[in-house]
Amino acid sequence: MSKIIDGEGLEEQRSGITWYEDSSDPVIRDPALSQASSVWRGANEISFKLLRCVEAMRDLSKSMESLSKLDDPNTDKRLVKQLSSPLYSLATGIKDMFNELESNVKNYIEIDPQQLKFLINKKERFLANVPLDNKSDLRIVRDKIDSHIDKVAVNEPEEYWKKVDLRSFLEWIGICLVEVFELLYLDVYSWERESGHPEIWSLMMVDEKLVDFYMQNGEPESIVNVTLVKSPKYGVMREIETFASLFNKVASKCEGMSLIEIIENKTL
Repeated sequence: MSKIIDGEGLEEQRSGITWYEDSSDPVIRDPALSQASSVWRGANEISFKLLRCVEAMRDLSKSMESLSKLDDPNTDKRLVKQLSSPLYSLATGIKDMFNELESNVKNYIEIDPQQLKFLINKKERFLANVPLDNKSDLRIVRDKIDSHIDKVAVNEPEEYWKKVDLRSFLEWIGICLVEVFELLYLDVYSWERESGHPEIWSLMMVDEKLVDFYMQNGEPESIVNVTLVKSPKYGVMREIETFASLFNKVASKCEGMSLIEIIENKTL
């Protein structure tokens, strides 16, 4: 639901730009579903990489849903091994987010030198805790018996199947989930959604203002109006919360596994 904001006293009123407010909850595009045109999509490199992580969480959810229905999820190793491919995608997506922020920091003026140093150290800790190299258990399971079935894994399967360990996978998933949650708070993401008009481009930068541009020959010519919206990051947060709940259902059936509590401690 959108409404016109009383613009009296606003600087923008003098420019003749109409301001609206849209209080609806943001929904992130899911390419596997038929959705309304108002769903949000990424509009810069870091948001594209964030949405890769969201896609990986969605894929993980399918196997996690099945595992959550078992009294002892450790008993079905075929389900457990299916976690390896989307988990690897999630972990490499997070690594790519760190690399993007480090390598192209000039594109993200909101990140100061001190924050960049913190992110670099954070990436190093993440990679130490979630091994992704060719010899890591996660990579071996993913490469040899999940993304495809390797010949050697059929001839000598024990060497590979012993690496299918639900506890390890859950620990890595938990670490990844926390990283995505914390990276979400950075003010670096841009978003767009369909305007319903081919000549209008709707773009939201980092300040929760959706700007409708009139396009001419592929270039923005003028601002048509501005809408105050809830950041699509809230849509991502809802997906994180849903996945965390599913994670906890499985983890609670594994003795000694820590559960995850998602607390929004400040405005996104």
